[in-house]
Amino acid sequence: MEIKVNNLVMRYGSSEVLNIRSLDFKAGISYGLVGHNGAGKTTLFKCITNIISKYAGEILIDEVAVKEHNEVLLKVGILLDGMSVYQNRTGWFNIEYFAGLRGSFDAEKAKELAIELDLLSVLDKNVKTYSYGMQKKLILLIALMHTPELLILDEPFRGLDMESVRWFKKYLKQLTQNGLTLLISSHVQNDLETLCDQVYVIDRGRISDTIDINAEKEKMVRLMNTSNNERFIALLEAQNFYYENVADTGIKIDISDQRWEAIAQQLQAENITIIEMSKVKVLEDKLN
Repeated sequence: MEIKVNNLVMRYGSSEVLNIRSLDFKAGISYGLVGHNGAGKTTLFKCITNIISKYAGEILIDEVAVKEHNEVLLKVGILLDGMSVYQNRTGWFNIEYFAGLRGSFDAEKAKELAIELDLLSVLDKNVKTYSYGMQKKLILLIALMHTPELLILDEPFRGLDMESVRWFKKYLKQLTQNGLTLLISSHVQNDLETLCDQVYVIDRGRISDTIDINAEKEKMVRLMNTSNNERFIALLEAQNFYYENVADTGIKIDISDQRWEAIAQQLQAENITIIEMSKVKVLEDKLN
């Protein structure tokens, strides 16, 4: 599914929360959304899914206006941070109820997902007896039940055990390979680097940057420390080699530069040892 956001403005009273002139999410692509708390990520997700409808502008899913045609959301799965289900009902009741709202309930698929998420043994119990992590798994299961064409996830791994996170990432990759459009927000950069093709940075309700994750991964940026960083910098400057001296951390360079080999040989000739060389994380480098 494809999403188009045009001239979206959302206010709470006199406070402007979102102001996005144009934003496109292409079908079959995985997108990340990052920003500080209160930047507007969850509000944008709520507008896309019509949980919030009092906004100016237009949001289209597959060329259909969401505000006027709620039925397009039947193909959308959503998990928002803080989302809840019926606490005084069983897990099975919630699965069947929410699946029924979309027109069908596949008991076998529900069972398979419950086994993978280690939930099967508690589905006959009321949700109020579940831990936070178990409730999160239940909501994830519900979001995946109808094999959505668009999946919107807001901090989906918060509260989950590592085994469930590993399984879920693998499952999401399978879905995206089969054409799922994924929108995900997370404060954990590794989640976005693992799952996303492209990341939008949102700041005070506006898109401030776009990061092509796949292109960034092809770069070979390294953070280095040597036995003589002062001389190392002098060699870099002599070659007009771009570098960044990160205070108390090291010297950041791109070793894919053809001149790097000559500099490395000169370091060796002068008995200057590379003490540390670590890969710079894609998003960490961009966002900090």
